Formats: sequence, structure tokens, C-alpha cells
Amino acid sequence: MRDAYREELDAITAGLEEMARLAASAIGRATTALLEADLELAETVIGADAQVDQLQLDLEERAIAVLARQQPVATDLRTVVTALRISAELERSGDLALHVAELARRRYPDHAVPGEL
Repeated sequence: MRDAYREELDAITAGLEEMARLAASAIGRATTALLEADLELAETVIGADAQVDQLQLDLEERAIAVLARQQPVATDLRTVVTALRISAELERSGDLALHVAELARRRYPDHAVPGEL
């Protein structure tokens, strides 16, 4: 039973790492799309947002299941609660990148940021 519990915590951690990687990539690509008026790049960021959203939902379900089945205490409880909070913030970061990409798409073919800036 303890091995399954550890595997669930490890899976939650791995999911957070994947979310962080995807959110960071989305932020960088959305910024580039905005600064360079790159419609294709903006579209890829917009399309990829659903993946971050789905990861967040999966992590939330997994964390709630661990709380319900395993009733963690002390460090493990803090780990699960922190994972829930971090996943929500990473999803929010992905949404912010989505908004930047949508702005780049709306302004295309013009640049959203003046060249002198």
C-alpha cells in the first residue's frame, strides 16, 4: 500500500514538472509571437493551452484522490496541498500566455509593441 502511495506522490510531482515546463514554454513563445508579430507561433500557443488545462485537472483529481484514500499527514499533507496550489498557479500562467498570444493574433499583421520599444 505504501508503494502505491509513494507512486501517486511521485506522479503528482512529475505532473507538476510537466506543467511548469509547458507553462514556461508557452510564456516564452507567446512573448516572441507578440514582439515579432508571428501569427503561426501565436496559434501554437493558443492551441497548446488545452494541454495545460487538462494537466491541471488531472493533477487536481489525483491529489484529491490521495487526500481521500490515504489521508496524508505532516509533510505529505503539505506536499499534496502545495501541489494543488502550484498547479492552479501554473494553469493561470498558461492562461496569461494564452491572452498574450491572442493579443498577438488580434494585432497581426501589425506589431503589438512599437518598434522603438
